[in-house]
Amino acid sequence: MANNRNKWKFSFKFITIFQILFCSLILFLILIGSVILTRTRMNERTQITAAEVQNYLELRITESLNLLNALAIHKEYKDPNVPVEEKIKSLDQMNTFFGYMMIRYVDEDMNVYSSNGVTSLASRDYIQRLFSTGHSQVVDCAIAGADGKTMNFTVAVPIKDKDIVIGCLFCAIYFDEIANAIEEFSNSLGIDTVLVGSNNQIMFSTDSTLSYDDSYIAELKKYSLQGTNHNEVENDFYNFKSGSFWSSRNLSYFYTSYLPIPNTNWTIVSKVGFWQTYTSLLPVFLLMFFGAFLLYVVALCVNRFLIKKQLTVVDTLVHSIGELEQQIYRENDLKQDNFSDIIQLTSKGLSDGLTGVVTRSVFLNQLKVLLKNHQKEKMLALCFIDLDNLKKMNDTYGHIAGDIALKNIGYVLREYEKRYNGIIGRYGGDEFILVFPFLNSMEELHEILEELVLNLHSSISVNDMHIHIMCSVGVSIWDGATNMDTLIKEADEALYFVKQNGKGYYKIYQEQKYEKK
Repeated sequence: MANNRNKWKFSFKFITIFQILFCSLILFLILIGSVILTRTRMNERTQITAAEVQNYLELRITESLNLLNALAIHKEYKDPNVPVEEKIKSLDQMNTFFGYMMIRYVDEDMNVYSSNGVTSLASRDYIQRLFSTGHSQVVDCAIAGADGKTMNFTVAVPIKDKDIVIGCLFCAIYFDEIANAIEEFSNSLGIDTVLVGSNNQIMFSTDSTLSYDDSYIAELKKYSLQGTNHNEVENDFYNFKSGSFWSSRNLSYFYTSYLPIPNTNWTIVSKVGFWQTYTSLLPVFLLMFFGAFLLYVVALCVNRFLIKKQLTVVDTLVHSIGELEQQIYRENDLKQDNFSDIIQLTSKGLSDGLTGVVTRSVFLNQLKVLLKNHQKEKMLALCFIDLDNLKKMNDTYGHIAGDIALKNIGYVLREYEKRYNGIIGRYGGDEFILVFPFLNSMEELHEILEELVLNLHSSISVNDMHIHIMCSVGVSIWDGATNMDTLIKEADEALYFVKQNGKGYYKIYQEQKYEKK
């Protein structure tokens, strides 16, 4: 910068170098961030896929176990005097209704009965285990059927008389429906999924390079594992433990998660490649790169413009300072100007940033005033609302799912607040409190609660997955004398009753006290 006040010269070299270095740093951080994001997404995708398949298989097998256990205690199947033909006919009807491949009855001599005759199952290992231990059995899938191609697996439960096994019931389930479900869960996130049986054999895989009945551990030994070894993974399979690990092969890197399937000796394994995940996120990374580059160009241009514009101001300021110096030397008496500070006031936020409802402290103050000024001829009801299964949702789908669910609940509750001139607040975590202060009758309250519970049952979308959410509601009614803390406590007790009895509905605390009012 020269000191000719009308001809200022300013070098942009230093600023340009600084901005280039800064832009390079941003690009480097984007590269590092893309690797971290890819690793995180690999973890999330394999965990979600494995959990989805685990939940599906657990539900399907539990349904079958519950059905067979319910039939096993029925007198028709426990009584040896009931003709076998009647048992077969009844089970055939059950099979048609529930859509199984077959449901069969086995007597105490391990003979299985069907419309085609009698067959001995004494040589079957799972039948021997069932009769000797008295425990239900879930058998690995196998090829069966007249065509020699149909895959199925078997669920069997004992029929007992005073803790003595006198027979059993079993159902065969088409494995195609399991395979289709696994493919659907896997394809939605680009994951390779393998269902491993009790002897580490592959029962199903979305990876076409893996074959049915091959050893999964033998296949795994083709990879180099990080943080674990093949024996530890095999021990986890045998001991029904979950886990995850990184592996590499031919300069390719993979992340694998595995979970045991309850009530079985099976393990679900989900694997995804690093480059496969990275390329799926590449459009995002490129967008970030070009965004950073564009920001650099814009910042450079803006800085040049602003600096040039300020040169005129600097020139004028230097000239003014020079004139001021001359004035100081010319004048003996100087006046001093006083300047006052500018005070910026800030206010504390009064509403919850996520759900849009007021905070707990604000709500309690509003409720206190409302109770003090409440119209005695109107009924006031306080609803304690809790999102069901939030922890499981966060563990399975990530905290973003929980946040979306809470935001959705807040939106629904704000609508009811406006419609019925009530007040709504977030009490803490996944709990909300909603007050209806101007109700006319218990009938009106029930109508509102029925509709509210129905509207709180909804679905949210997270990463192209639809997640069902529901809420439990506990309700207390103000008698005109109870204090605020007791009113909330009564609603909380009613909510606890709902939580312990199925969830997803509502309960009014001591409703019978108000039925005649």
